[in-house]
Amino acid sequence: MLTLLLGSIAPISSATSARSCSAAGDPSVNDITISPSGPLSMPADQSLNITAVAYNSAGTELNVPIAWSSTSGSIQNLGGGQARWSPQTVGPQSIVACNGDVQETLNVNVLPGAPILFELSVPQENYSADDTFEITPQLRDQFGNAWVPNIPYANWTLPDGMDISLPNDGTPPIITPGPVGEMAVEVNWDEWQDSVSFNVSRGVAVGVSIIHESAHISSDDIVELCAHHHDQRGNTWLANTTWSTQGGSANDALSSFAGQCVDFDADSTGDWTVEIEDIAGLSDSLTLTVSAGRLAQISLDNLSKTMHIGEFYLLEANGFDAAGNPVNVDSWNWSVSAGPSSDAIVAEGDGMTFVPDLVGQHTIQVTAAGRVQAIDVEVLAGVPVELEIEVLNVAPGALNIVTGSSLDLILYGVDSSGNRNPVDAPISDWFVLNEYGVIENASVGGTGHYTYTSSGIGDVSITVFLDQAQGTLLVHVLQGPLDYLEVNLPKEADQGTTVRFDVAGFDMSGNPVSIHQCSATITTDAGEAECDTNGWALKLKQSGELAVHARIQSSVGTSAEGTDFISVQPTWFGWGNNTQVIIAFSFIIVLVISAILVMVFRHLDLRISEESEEEEEVAPVETLPAPPIPVSAIGGMPPPLPAAALPPTPQQVPAVTIQPNFIATPNPLPPIQSEPVVAQPTPPPVEMDEEDWAAPQPEVQLEPELPTQSDDEWGEMSQGWGDDETTLVAQAQEYSQQQHEIRRGEGPRNTEGHSLRPLPGTDAGQDGWYFDREGKPTLWHHNETSGWSQE
Repeated sequence: MLTLLLGSIAPISSATSARSCSAAGDPSVNDITISPSGPLSMPADQSLNITAVAYNSAGTELNVPIAWSSTSGSIQNLGGGQARWSPQTVGPQSIVACNGDVQETLNVNVLPGAPILFELSVPQENYSADDTFEITPQLRDQFGNAWVPNIPYANWTLPDGMDISLPNDGTPPIITPGPVGEMAVEVNWDEWQDSVSFNVSRGVAVGVSIIHESAHISSDDIVELCAHHHDQRGNTWLANTTWSTQGGSANDALSSFAGQCVDFDADSTGDWTVEIEDIAGLSDSLTLTVSAGRLAQISLDNLSKTMHIGEFYLLEANGFDAAGNPVNVDSWNWSVSAGPSSDAIVAEGDGMTFVPDLVGQHTIQVTAAGRVQAIDVEVLAGVPVELEIEVLNVAPGALNIVTGSSLDLILYGVDSSGNRNPVDAPISDWFVLNEYGVIENASVGGTGHYTYTSSGIGDVSITVFLDQAQGTLLVHVLQGPLDYLEVNLPKEADQGTTVRFDVAGFDMSGNPVSIHQCSATITTDAGEAECDTNGWALKLKQSGELAVHARIQSSVGTSAEGTDFISVQPTWFGWGNNTQVIIAFSFIIVLVISAILVMVFRHLDLRISEESEEEEEVAPVETLPAPPIPVSAIGGMPPPLPAAALPPTPQQVPAVTIQPNFIATPNPLPPIQSEPVVAQPTPPPVEMDEEDWAAPQPEVQLEPELPTQSDDEWGEMSQGWGDDETTLVAQAQEYSQQQHEIRRGEGPRNTEGHSLRPLPGTDAGQDGWYFDREGKPTLWHHNETSGWSQE
């Protein structure tokens, strides 16, 4: 695809303008909107359908005429606020919809349409190599709109040495010519193809340079140098200049000081700078590196004329050419032409060494490229080739030492002939394996005396280096006795908790020593410490930054000790986690309250049940009126009740005497005898609800008098129960009312005593959802003890 940068796109804007509008203005029009909204981009060969809608200040759409105009192309008013616009011309364009003084503008960036023509062109036919010029590829659409496409570099064909800059921003590419002559540039891009030709001539000389075959020559060579002018594209041609060397240091090597070309012949090696300058002031310089010529002589001046047996003696020779310049020789041939040692020339890596085995004068000879040179070397004895470490005041045999103790050492140097002499080696050249100890200079003894202080446990090698010599001593370091302890405690804990810790033992060098955990004596003010098979447990009873001290008697009679600290955070009652304390106390309180409530409710339920049963015993049958007490019955047996007033039962109750101020307790009824009963005074009747299944039902049978509990046995909780018959009746009525209120019935009731209406899906009298007095759904559950309750 083409990437075209045709300017920024402005958004839609709405404004009130004083310019005339072909659509009659409606005073209620406040603003106009155009859809699609901007910013927009579209090709020049397509049309855009647009719609404008007018609104009043309240945002209500209005049906008013809309007039249209555009900065280019043609616009067709379709009516009803609709129009079709054909842009044709590329670039930023605008469309205006108006009604009276109210207008809305849509800014559109018009892009070229589909291309139908491609051409490649340059402004002129002739250019110099100094010029840069535009080469313009253009595409054109059906309306003649032209634009520069972004053509990839791979689709351009350029002559060698020519460069092109592709801005890819809609502007023409820039050509930078190179070589001179007739040039042709071609584009082959998708289905588009074209080419253009032009002539490139030499540019203005911008510099002069020295042309040469090589900047590296030997002192035996002669090199030709030529001066050339060049333009900015690198095109060159011969130029007349003056010649010299920097500071005149090698003027003798130049064959001439003027002209287009000269010869340079140098004797001395090194870097030599040749300079030129033309009549226009253009100048240049060239640095020639002159290396040595062929080998002409050999020097052995770098070899020492004395040496010790065992010393490293590298054979080195220097070669020189005829001008005295050093010559690099690839291979030297060495030999010993005279001397007591045989086969004393030994190859060492890439070089050769002299390794004599006898003392005396030796003649060393070297040859190369037909040249010969020799030197006499006096060989001496004495340089150590081996080091030996000996331990003073120790019996022969395996060398064992307890860690932390010391050994006195002496170091001997042994030459190739077996001679031993005490020698000193720098402390930095002593090495103890695994750093199990240190080497120090001995305070007494002189040359070669050292002290080794051990640490660590195991086999230790002590190695020392002196020049090329090396010595090693093996020592077995034994574990030392218990020296100190480490108490491994957690950094912090809460008061009231128990933490685990252990005690570790170490010798004086810090090596672990096995100990029995429970052999330690623990001293601490943090709490109680106990030891078991898993180690130590510390019950934290105090708070603060507290210390735990451990002590063990070592096997050598000394005491090993260690201390660590723990930060104990205070907690409530010292019970550990405060949250757990709160939960425990809350749980205990709930249990106590629950126990009290259970006892109270059980007691109350028992008292209510007893009173209810007593009331049932003394309450008259509502359906039977109480007959008057005959006078003759006073002090004797009353006449029998009418048969019609007796309940249909084959049994009769025995006569009982009612004692005041007693509460009857329920007992099994005895068999009814056919003896007459004494009528009792009728207490005030208790009214019952027909639906109250929990209310006590009257009984026609009279129970015999039974002993009751006194109020003293119940204490103050009795509150005068059983003082008289009126109190018992009232209490029975209250109990009956409570049973009536907690019964399941047809469901929960409101304050007026009306049953609430259940929601669909809930049966009346069952747990579920009911409408309250305000018609809102509420959730109810029934309990046989407390009745209905709302969730």
